[in-house]
Amino acid sequence: MTDPFSEISKSLDHIKEEMEYLKQNQVLIGFFGEDGSGKDDSQIITIVRANEYGTHIVPHNGSGRLWIPSRNAIKKYGKTVKPKDVPGLFKSPTGNSAGINEGGKYVLYFYLLKQVTIPARPFIRKAFLDNRDKYRKLVKAGIDKIVYEDGTGKQLLSQLGSVGVSDIRQSMRRWTKPGNAPLTIDNKMGQDNPLVDTGQLIKHATYKIMPIGGVET
Repeated sequence: MTDPFSEISKSLDHIKEEMEYLKQNQVLIGFFGEDGSGKDDSQIITIVRANEYGTHIVPHNGSGRLWIPSRNAIKKYGKTVKPKDVPGLFKSPTGNSAGINEGGKYVLYFYLLKQVTIPARPFIRKAFLDNRDKYRKLVKAGIDKIVYEDGTGKQLLSQLGSVGVSDIRQSMRRWTKPGNAPLTIDNKMGQDNPLVDTGQLIKHATYKIMPIGGVET
């Protein structure tokens, strides 16, 4: 015959253990400067920060201009094309672009800009603000599950992480204003959502469960 007091004691020990887990651990949701295989990709943090908070970019080279590749350059040499990669490259008379001569015709390869301003697109903050009531309900349901159904703290944090990632991605997909600049839209063949135009940024959204003040578990 099952001892009811033993079962109650076991249940209370489980609840205490899982509450202690939640007290000591947290779920972090967003971008961590890693690619899908866990390798370092710190550039993604720069891109996320620039979009979330906005930024102002000025040239730090001798020309005093930012060299922004055009669709022609990207198509022929890839997204990481540099001026040195293009043979026969020369500046236009206006100094606002650089290109090459193809059959007597000037083909634009780079826009030369004095500065670039990226407006703030706070998609992470919007995802949180739009869904915080849902997160509160998930926490309550997760605790109820620990108390009544032998759920675990890790299950609760994992669910919060998974839902949070989905909400960030949804926020990115739905973003409309401010969109891309006309030059960027042309380079990206009509794409006007700067957060999903290549599909790469959205793939980096993820979550980690980590001890508070410690390392990933």
